[in-house]
Amino acid sequence: MAVRSRSVQAHRPLLGIALMVAYTALANGLDAFTKWMCEWYAPPQLIWIRYTSQTILFLALMPYLGVRRVAGTQIPLIQLGRGLALLASSMLFVMSLSLLPFATANVLTFVSPLLVAALSAFALGENIGLARASTILAGFAGVVVVIRPGFGSIEPAMIFPLLCAVTYAGYQVLTRYTAGIDAALPSLFYTSLVGCLAPSLVVPFFWAATPSPLEAGLLFVHGILAGLGHFMLIKALSYAPASTIAPFGYASLLWSVAFGFMIFGETPDWGTVLGGLILALAGVRLVRLEARAATRR
Repeated sequence: MAVRSRSVQAHRPLLGIALMVAYTALANGLDAFTKWMCEWYAPPQLIWIRYTSQTILFLALMPYLGVRRVAGTQIPLIQLGRGLALLASSMLFVMSLSLLPFATANVLTFVSPLLVAALSAFALGENIGLARASTILAGFAGVVVVIRPGFGSIEPAMIFPLLCAVTYAGYQVLTRYTAGIDAALPSLFYTSLVGCLAPSLVVPFFWAATPSPLEAGLLFVHGILAGLGHFMLIKALSYAPASTIAPFGYASLLWSVAFGFMIFGETPDWGTVLGGLILALAGVRLVRLEARAATRR
């Protein structure tokens, strides 16, 4: 059966930008809470609670919203792949937060948009070109600045945010494929469902502590807000093209430094700040190059 494409929503760039900035603030606040909770709970446990909270909410709302509106999909296997990729990315990022300074863990994931551009050339047949290739290489140079091999500051745990960026790039490539086919609610529902069911197989072996009623409530709200943040990102992309709102996603660099300092007393070193700026500038230039290329097609 042919897959039908959905109509694009009205162009509302200011609303899209506002949602992206709000998403970066919410996401970093939730990440800071996750890092704090890593003192008592194992990463698989936190991930399972997050996605289970979202799934419970979806199941509770399904009688009111309608099964088809929540779970209707034309591409179930692609949605499964998206869910597994996002689950792997989430798990790796929480492991990063448990082992690395807050800003460092966040900055290293900024390589993800560059990986999306590289992967898209193979997975979606997109042409990279010399300008995009040089921008991707410049972004990777930013990663080298953060890691600084040979300067005695490299940490083995830095592999986790880099692998997180790789899996998240795969998730974004699959999301590009699903964009315009499935609505936002099913896309969010299936990532929640996969994130709930898959870790259920292993979470009993990583159950570090049982939450108190208050902690369970906080973790439940945290999961709901994480789902809300992802929904905000999906809606932001429906109101404005990625070339308009993606640069504002790098506000995450400012939030991560601010939260790291205010909550954990961490001051990022020169390599983290400089490398983060290089990655952000490369990401913004890449978005602009893609937008320019799109206007020629």
